Amino acid sequence: MFILLLTAACTLSFPQQPPATPIRAGTGTHPSLGFKRGKGVSGILDEDAYQEELEMAKRFPGDETVSTGRATREAELLRQFAEGFQSSQECDGVSFDLKTDLKPQFTLAIVVSGYGKNPDDQTWTWAFSEPRGMGGFGIQSNAKLTARDVCLTLWDNIDPNHFRKPRSKTQ
Repeated sequence: MFILLLTAACTLSFPQQPPATPIRAGTGTHPSLGFKRGKGVSGILDEDAYQEELEMAKRFPGDETVSTGRATREAELLRQFAEGFQSSQECDGVSFDLKTDLKPQFTLAIVVSGYGKNPDDQTWTWAFSEPRGMGGFGIQSNAKLTARDVCLTLWDNIDPNHFRKPRSKTQ
């Protein structure tokens, strides 16, 4: 159910834009990736913490401290994703913009479920947009694998031959 909502939200929030100048590997132009941002929306949503926040808001209406726990957990998820991005060789050549004033070429949204309730059984659902629309969608079990999948999909959209090695010749 939540995956369906994420897909719909990403499709609606990633408007079609005119095609940008193609990014080609080796030209010195690196693709930039950043989180989809909006009012009250972080780049990573902790589904469990969000549900807890809604319940707490019903019990304690008007209490501004209700969202503190969710913000703390989402900051930890962001740290884990950034570490996964840094350590994944598939992300080499991609710049990841955490600053809100920069407009990345590719925008990303991630929803994590199970982080608080089932840490050994997490689900990281991600979707990113590119200048032409929806760029990729996937599900993984942790931050590092999510970062790897995002970068593989991004490179596949830009240059499908990015990771292919030339075959050696036998003479």
